[in-house]
Amino acid sequence: MSPEQLLSRRTFVAGFAAAAASALLAACGGSSNPTATTSATGAAAAPTTAAPTTAAAATTAPTKSAASAVSPTTASSSAVAAAPTTAAASAQAAPTTQAAAGAAGGTLTGGFDVGPGGSPQGFNPVTQGAGFMWLEKYYSKLLVYDINFTKMQGDLAESWEISPDAKTFTFHLRKGILWHDGQPFTSDDVKFSIEVAKSPDSANPYGPKYADIQDIATPDPLTCVITLGKPNAAFLDALIFVFMLPKHALGTIAPKDLVKNPWWFTNPIGTGPFKWVKYVQDQYVQLAPNENYWRGKPKLDQLINRYFKEAGSSLIALQKGEIQFTYLTSDEAEIAKKDANLTVLSGPSQVVNYLCFNLKDPRLQDVRVRQAFAYAIDRKAIVDQLFKGSAVVVPAAFDQQQYTPKDANPYKRDVNKAKQLLQAANWDKIKGSPIEILTYYADQVSTDILTTTQQQLAEAGIAVTLRAVDVPTFNGFVSKADPQFTIYYAGGANGPEPDVTSIYFLSTAVPPSGSNRGFWNNPDEDKAYLAGRSDIDQAKRAADYQSAASIQNDQLPWVPMWVTTRFGAVSKKVQNFLYTPSAGSGRYYDQAELWTVSK
Repeated sequence: MSPEQLLSRRTFVAGFAAAAASALLAACGGSSNPTATTSATGAAAAPTTAAPTTAAAATTAPTKSAASAVSPTTASSSAVAAAPTTAAASAQAAPTTQAAAGAAGGTLTGGFDVGPGGSPQGFNPVTQGAGFMWLEKYYSKLLVYDINFTKMQGDLAESWEISPDAKTFTFHLRKGILWHDGQPFTSDDVKFSIEVAKSPDSANPYGPKYADIQDIATPDPLTCVITLGKPNAAFLDALIFVFMLPKHALGTIAPKDLVKNPWWFTNPIGTGPFKWVKYVQDQYVQLAPNENYWRGKPKLDQLINRYFKEAGSSLIALQKGEIQFTYLTSDEAEIAKKDANLTVLSGPSQVVNYLCFNLKDPRLQDVRVRQAFAYAIDRKAIVDQLFKGSAVVVPAAFDQQQYTPKDANPYKRDVNKAKQLLQAANWDKIKGSPIEILTYYADQVSTDILTTTQQQLAEAGIAVTLRAVDVPTFNGFVSKADPQFTIYYAGGANGPEPDVTSIYFLSTAVPPSGSNRGFWNNPDEDKAYLAGRSDIDQAKRAADYQSAASIQNDQLPWVPMWVTTRFGAVSKKVQNFLYTPSAGSGRYYDQAELWTVSK
């Protein structure tokens, strides 16, 4: 970002500050500055890597916008019929601009858990809602998306069939797949993995997606048959969140005891392209190539995930050549674009940012209060000025046009209307002390956004404070039956399959198993989402999700904010590297076994 652009953004934030300062001071009884706090401890260096001596062709990016991709389970009048029903053994996503193959060897060190798509030191894949890009380096799944999120392809599943009523899903597994300890991967492992994901004791945020499973049969070691109680057009997408786990290693441990079991970070085993070597707390994880990987032994000598606690440190490490990949904020992307040694990759995030209300708090139970929040915030101005247009304002959890009702309230900023709603809700008598907005976004752009939001709310008579924490701390506050927050600012997956948003709104999806962290309970919303799963006709599904969006837009269990563009950067010394932004990162085939670093 140029000094002129940075000054313009700071001027925009300061402008709101000047206009709102007196109101905010009166409301808070103190400074109008945010109270955001972040850890300032930098990560220790990972193992030294050999310095590459030759440049090579750079990386690849998807050619189609991920946000505009139609889910394969909703792509035609028959949603399930549109999903891939078979997958050839050789099916692999072809990179859009495949670089020249590099020599085998080299170490690739990345900040794979930097940014909102990461989950630093979150090693249990069952409990994670992010960090998938890294976890998929040593664990595998039955199937994954292609790089453009336009279709699904087999991973450990060689092929599959779906019954006409979308209630029976039969998976045929690849032959000869081995766990990292040499044991064979079988259908018993599939059954075990899905049962763990389904268990309410496993603290799986996606657990409610598997509630309709009635039976999992394993007629032979390479066949798994999953039977549902009712049709589910979104079931293949739901399975993309299930990591395959070794029954022989974990089968005797109860799901509740797996949640924080040390196995996940001592000597875990998967079937992915790389296998565990070691973990140094707060510093890095080191992986080695899996010689028995079904696509072939990876070319890299080792793969390292380095942790960074201080915002901006990963970009500095990337510019110094200490790492070869990291997530970037929009500010950092502008800096990286000027570095001839780096390639910046970008795309729609498939994530909706939102303010979530804790509906157990009496102050937030009146819908007029929640609507006042929406009217007080100038989302379009924030997108235009702070995001420089690299985001889209959304009226509900969806940004796909086919699921968004045309008559949705845009909640254009109207401070007078916000004040009227608050007055009708008796806000002055019930507001109590300033409300804290909790977040795990600690980068400068997000700080500016929340500071501006704070100032805009103050103009309407709503006093808030800001607090930023790391991801584990955030999850500890919000992912429990007795949540420790009033409002939080976060991001939630919203594509490519619309049912992915169901875990945020279904009344059955409350913590600790589920992500309805505001404890929203609306029977009509439940009905709309469940119908969206069961209807296999695309037109009916679209109508179902439009109904769900209408309820969200009117009742505002969230204030939906925007869907942003996200960025990553990779060294030009890396070849055959595929990356696209996605919710929680990963969930697509990125050909990691072909990555190389030129020496």
